[in-house]
Amino acid sequence: MKKELILTLFITGIAAVFIGCSDSPKKQIESKKETKSPQSAIPNSFAEVTSKLDTDGDVFVYYSTEDVITTIEKYAETVGTEALKSIETAPIEEAMIESGMNIGKAMLEQSGIKDISGIGMSSIELESGIFRNKMVIHHDSKNSNGKIWSLLGSAPHEIEILNFLPDNTALAFSHEINLNELLEWLPDLLKSAGNPMLEEQFDQAIEMANAEMDLTDLISSFDSEIGMFVTLDDSKKMQLPPPIGEIPMLEFALMIKVKDDKISSLLFNILENTTGPEIEKKTVSGIEMLVVNESVPMPIPVAPAVFRLGNYLIVASTEDSAKQIVSTQNGTKKNLSSTEEFQQLSKGLELIGNHFFFASEQIGSTMSPILKQAISAGGLPDGLLDLESDNSYNLKTLGIIRMEADGIMVENHSQNGIINSIMMQTGVIPISVGAGMLLPALSNARERAQNISNE
Repeated sequence: MKKELILTLFITGIAAVFIGCSDSPKKQIESKKETKSPQSAIPNSFAEVTSKLDTDGDVFVYYSTEDVITTIEKYAETVGTEALKSIETAPIEEAMIESGMNIGKAMLEQSGIKDISGIGMSSIELESGIFRNKMVIHHDSKNSNGKIWSLLGSAPHEIEILNFLPDNTALAFSHEINLNELLEWLPDLLKSAGNPMLEEQFDQAIEMANAEMDLTDLISSFDSEIGMFVTLDDSKKMQLPPPIGEIPMLEFALMIKVKDDKISSLLFNILENTTGPEIEKKTVSGIEMLVVNESVPMPIPVAPAVFRLGNYLIVASTEDSAKQIVSTQNGTKKNLSSTEEFQQLSKGLELIGNHFFFASEQIGSTMSPILKQAISAGGLPDGLLDLESDNSYNLKTLGIIRMEADGIMVENHSQNGIINSIMMQTGVIPISVGAGMLLPALSNARERAQNISNE
């Protein structure tokens, strides 16, 4: 009887809990109304920004920036004025400082930075070890006259450089910059300085550059895109000084998108008339190239081949690298998009944008020891760039930056969370890899110079 009473009380209690939790629809709605977040008294861009973010991941951040930008502008002007009063300077120096401050104010006013109304970030793990990271920099689509909204690209488009990247590409990036608009903006900035001498010097510099190389025409010939990529070939090896030792053969190429032959003709003419290594005009894989026959004395083989392919002027590190690029572009060699790693990273990522970035897992494992040794040889502290951490090898990333009507959208798929991946995408890793490629050669050159001075 006692057991039955306890069981009855237990069942009754459970039932009471469920009944208590099962309020009528009307009560549930009223409860939601009572707990609903208050609306901001000041309009902001929360809805516009967060609609582009992932809400169910590890990171979800929105920040309204309008008050911050206004405050920074106010205090920067005050601090600058007070600093100028407190420093004893000659009239010429004072005029130059004042001109610089005026240019800074004009840049802030005209750049579009003041139009930024909000910034948002999110990160979600799509599958084990692969994160989708997003960052949104928002401005009202009606306020789109700021220079940064057009200097960094026009409408998003397909990433054309992908058609040139061989399947052993380990690092690649391309960026848009509207040099024509930048050249048109500079005189306005200098005019705002209130110093006619600066305007005169700039005009003279442009006049001299046009007389020597038709600079204005060359900039008009540039089609607003520049890129670079690095390949690693496991079937060939290159030897680096101890303790690094043997690594896959590394080659690279620089790419400039052009509208016509003006830039390539100028470069060909300069190379053909340069004294130094023997340069030969060849037809390689059906494409006319200028090829340097003598390799530059560096740990990495460099005997450049220069050629025009499609809309791009390309400087490849070697003739073999040039052949790979041509074969990839014409479809006789597989490209990066065909690899399992790229397909994993690109799943669900729209490859439409203005700026592109790719880093393979292999680039991290290959370059980190080189960077570590280069930093050590240069007397810099161990652990710089987090090279002691296992995460320093996890560079695998595919990212896009889109210039949209209402701001900038950064999106990438990466082994890293949002902060590390965006730092990589915006240049930290390309710069680090470039340093890793050059520092061993510079270190050797320094040692040779020291030996000569000691003799």
